[in-house]
Amino acid sequence: MNNAASLQINHRLVTSPFGLLGTDENALSFSLGYTLQKCLPLLQWFLKHIGISGIQLSRMRDVRIDLQRHRSEDSGRGITDIEIHLPGYFRVIVEAKVGLATPTVEQCCKYLPRFEKPHEPYEKLVALVISPSTDFVESYARQNQELSSRLVGMNWSEFLPQCIRYMQSKSIGVESKRWVRSFYTFLDQEYELKAFSTEVWILSTSKKPLWSNGLSHWDIHQKYRVWWDYKEHTVRPLYLAFRVDGILDAIWRVNKIEHEVTILGRVPEMKNIKEDWPRMPCSIWHFDPPVKLPNPIRTGGGMYNRRVRCDLDKLLACETVLEIEQAMKQRREAQTV
Repeated sequence: MNNAASLQINHRLVTSPFGLLGTDENALSFSLGYTLQKCLPLLQWFLKHIGISGIQLSRMRDVRIDLQRHRSEDSGRGITDIEIHLPGYFRVIVEAKVGLATPTVEQCCKYLPRFEKPHEPYEKLVALVISPSTDFVESYARQNQELSSRLVGMNWSEFLPQCIRYMQSKSIGVESKRWVRSFYTFLDQEYELKAFSTEVWILSTSKKPLWSNGLSHWDIHQKYRVWWDYKEHTVRPLYLAFRVDGILDAIWRVNKIEHEVTILGRVPEMKNIKEDWPRMPCSIWHFDPPVKLPNPIRTGGGMYNRRVRCDLDKLLACETVLEIEQAMKQRREAQTV
């Protein structure tokens, strides 16, 4: 349970240290730069994600991260949001954007002189955007040969599942975890980065009491509007859909996800369960009241407790969950062709 008082800035709730910076481009880039400095495994992952691999963690301690760097000799070439440099290995320039904005080709070309001689083995210009599309990267590469080998598009949302993995990791130090958690909270709660890994997550739930004369999973979902899980921490659905007694007849919009909390802390009645699992850290999805579907959906044969991730249009068009699963498989296969 959170016993802390609330902190607000101009009626905006602050839930992480980074929230003190605001929610603009500078705040996002500053929070990222600080978190990369505090969690070297996240920095290592970021570099590998943009095409720079083989850098050992021991070498990461020699990396220099500059925020809003301006060079006096670069008059008219602007200020870089983030520069990450390890002499003899790599130089990375990050151009951070918020909203639906993407950098222009002129803006990208403006940074090319920053990759000064002597050239590093790896040189990357990362356009870090919220826009789901990074199609501009290919277009800009065709317009400028130097961009073709350097420009990389990346979405802010790609940090979310990785932060969750490190929050759950036993190999990451306490301080690194603390700052990764703060960065995740800032993106998810204060900046409200709405990034979903799936539109609908279809889940099977039971009406069987969890203790003698007690609540069932289905009772808890309805009373407290929570779903919890101990394994699939990185799933970020827009909606949850519960199969109960072989029928799915509503969807619930997810409004918040918590990590590394206990379900006992959200459902006091679970103190009646003597097993350890209600007291173990898990992820909890909170959701709004149900929205009824126009036509109830049957499960279909052989589904058992299988979970299905799907697009909303398939949920509304199919008659069974089995049919939804098959339709989504066909859609994914068509997208990879």
